Amino acid sequence: MNLSFKDLRFILEAIEHQINAYQERLQVIEDIDEDEAADLGNDIKFLELLHRDITKTLKQNSSVRHLNYDDSLSLKANDTSSENSKDLSFQALVKLALKLSVSERLFLVDAITASVRQELTMIQ
Repeated sequence: MNLSFKDLRFILEAIEHQINAYQERLQVIEDIDEDEAADLGNDIKFLELLHRDITKTLKQNSSVRHLNYDDSLSLKANDTSSENSKDLSFQALVKLALKLSVSERLFLVDAITASVRQELTMIQ
């Protein structure tokens, strides 16, 4: 799957927003519901790792800073079986997204949509 630099920045912003929302929720329910707190903790860790990997990809592709919005880059995923990296396909992203609940995925979509609207408003 080819994603532009700007696409990846939107995704990173959405992930940051979701992490913050989970952390706020975790503070509220930490002593009340241990199961939900554990689930949130796991989700936070997953999102932090995803955020780190995407950020690392952006840094590795330093030339991407000079790309226009219409240019794209291939999102790379670390291959745990070797030091080679592979293109993270659409199907792989779908599999990652399926680890989130439906409400979490919808929240992520809302966050991405809001960030796109904000960016478009700033451009106009």
